[in-house]
Amino acid sequence: MVSVVIDMFKGKDKKNILNDLVMEYGDTVLQLAFFYLHDKGLAEDAFQEVFIKVYNHLENFRGDSSLKTWICKITANVCRDRVRSWSFRNLLYYGDDTVYSTIDNHYADDSDLHGFDREQVLEAILNLPVPLREVIVLYYYKDFDTKEIASILKISEGTVRSRMHRAREKLKKTLEEGGVQFEAKASR
Repeated sequence: MVSVVIDMFKGKDKKNILNDLVMEYGDTVLQLAFFYLHDKGLAEDAFQEVFIKVYNHLENFRGDSSLKTWICKITANVCRDRVRSWSFRNLLYYGDDTVYSTIDNHYADDSDLHGFDREQVLEAILNLPVPLREVIVLYYYKDFDTKEIASILKISEGTVRSRMHRAREKLKKTLEEGGVQFEAKASR
């Protein structure tokens, strides 16, 4: 079977296709990995692992979803594996003050924060449990709809909506306790 990706990039070899995919989706992968792992170095390691997997499985892409969805699904799986690993759970990471400014400058869309104290909002998101954090990040920061999120995370759309509701409630409570009034936008 000829790969859908190779058909999309006629005339290019696999390495050039990968380069195009890294240029197109690299920031998305790095941002998503950062939100999972809370550490820039770990996110960069995950980024490399994701694109190695993309390269090795490029010919297996069937086109059942968009390339972005497929690559984000790989990213989510790589990051979940890392979070579940013994070494990740048992190491303490002491963040530095540049973490939030990095998110602020590169990993968050200003329109999603509506003038709130971005550091406080991002800290609240990063402190959510992974299942709740991932739906918030995919929805608000990566602009996936609930159907795409369900596909990426391999869960039902109902579960996505339930997690989204719980995440919003936790965020609202956390932010209101911190003096921020938070209104979440409705699900798409």
